Amino acid sequence: MKPLKLPIALLGFALAPIFFMPLAPTMSQESLKSVAPRFAPDPQVYAGTSGGDVPLQSLVSGKANGQCQGLANQKPNHFFTVQKSFGFLSLKVSGDRNFSLLVKGPDGIYCRNGRNAELSGAWAEGRYEIWVGTANGESTAYRLSISETNQ
Repeated sequence: MKPLKLPIALLGFALAPIFFMPLAPTMSQESLKSVAPRFAPDPQVYAGTSGGDVPLQSLVSGKANGQCQGLANQKPNHFFTVQKSFGFLSLKVSGDRNFSLLVKGPDGIYCRNGRNAELSGAWAEGRYEIWVGTANGESTAYRLSISETNQ
């Protein structure tokens, strides 16, 4: 039985770092595919998880188009680039509850709220950052879609 004590002890030392690793949540920004008129496939669909503890209103510097309500992460959930201006583009977040959508881009800051929060219309060329939050900051799965047609 003595020969087993050493391998078991070594296994315990090998696993110790795993048990003591911090379990801090990691929120990553997802870079979405760049879009230009007549992109394919249409719609582009992505999945994500909303929530956080930062009031969306605190992420707005200056005046926003729409009311920024709810809580999200400090960093945007997604970002993407519009390579050429659109006469019409729709960005929609949907799921099984109400969401808050905050978009910062070269032509302003926009906020929308609701079960199917949507920002649609003309989009200027440039980089856009997207935050998705909920009223109470709860972590919730959502679907984000980008389309050149009304969704």
